[in-house]
Amino acid sequence: MKKISSILMVLMMVGSLAFAAGAGEQKKDHYDLIFGTAGTSGTYYVVGAAMGASVNKNSNKVNVIVQPTKGSMENLNLANTGDIQLGLSNSDGVYWAATGTGTYAKSGKLNIKAVMNLYRSQGQMVALKNSGIKTYGDLKGKKVNLGPSGQTVVEASKAVLRAYGIDPEKDITPFYLAVDEGLSKLKDGEIDASFFMAAAPTAGVVNIASTTAIQMVDIDKAIIEKVSKEYPFYAIGVIPAGTYKGQTNDVYVTEMVTELFANADVPEDAIYEFVKVALETQPQYVDAHVSIQEINGKFASQTVTELHPGALKYYKEKGYL
Repeated sequence: MKKISSILMVLMMVGSLAFAAGAGEQKKDHYDLIFGTAGTSGTYYVVGAAMGASVNKNSNKVNVIVQPTKGSMENLNLANTGDIQLGLSNSDGVYWAATGTGTYAKSGKLNIKAVMNLYRSQGQMVALKNSGIKTYGDLKGKKVNLGPSGQTVVEASKAVLRAYGIDPEKDITPFYLAVDEGLSKLKDGEIDASFFMAAAPTAGVVNIASTTAIQMVDIDKAIIEKVSKEYPFYAIGVIPAGTYKGQTNDVYVTEMVTELFANADVPEDAIYEFVKVALETQPQYVDAHVSIQEINGKFASQTVTELHPGALKYYKEKGYL
């Protein structure tokens, strides 16, 4: 009896180990990816949510969990620690984080890799119509939100102000607020203008413009050219007349690419599957936001930093690289 009991126990242990091994293999066939975006009223969240929903609908291998965050810098830092697997940032942030330069010169490079270019974002400065603010030159002496504290977009707003001869720390009263809070304080008259980087039209501005007369703040083209020489990530962008209610003229702005990146340790198979499904099902979610029209394989593959192996594999297979 003792021998039989011993044999049964051994068989049970072997069976348990086999089950555990099988479960481990099953887990490798399915990946949960937390996707950091930004505030729910911004373009990052709208695009990320639409893309994530499409991947979830069309893939049996990847489950995307879209997470609102404070934006680019928080996404980069969370991806570095592995708290999220995917995130969105402007291309300058991804470049600085991946190379340990710019904003990350002191802290050193982060454990991230590029996944895809998505769309171009505009640096939008919004004021109230009755403020008299029409260009950045009119911001001197005003209360201005320069963007969320610690975010790379703050440098974009400061660069333009400096090009106008305005010291962003001395010649204005600077605020460092997230998109939602900045627009809310603008509407309530607590600040005079608010800056953020997002693809136009942006939901938060659309909402405010529906009830409040706003003014999109213009930048002289020569100023943008000057800024882009110093910061090659910036280019001349235009928000066409009629983009927002009451906007009667084209407005020149700084422009950057919004980039999707990943923690470098995310398995190759997971990123390959995500990129494949996200790109090949783009027509299914293209109506979620106008910026999604820009998403395509060739543009996606042209990142300024090193690609994650999973993304690289897909782009090479498709002949984009």
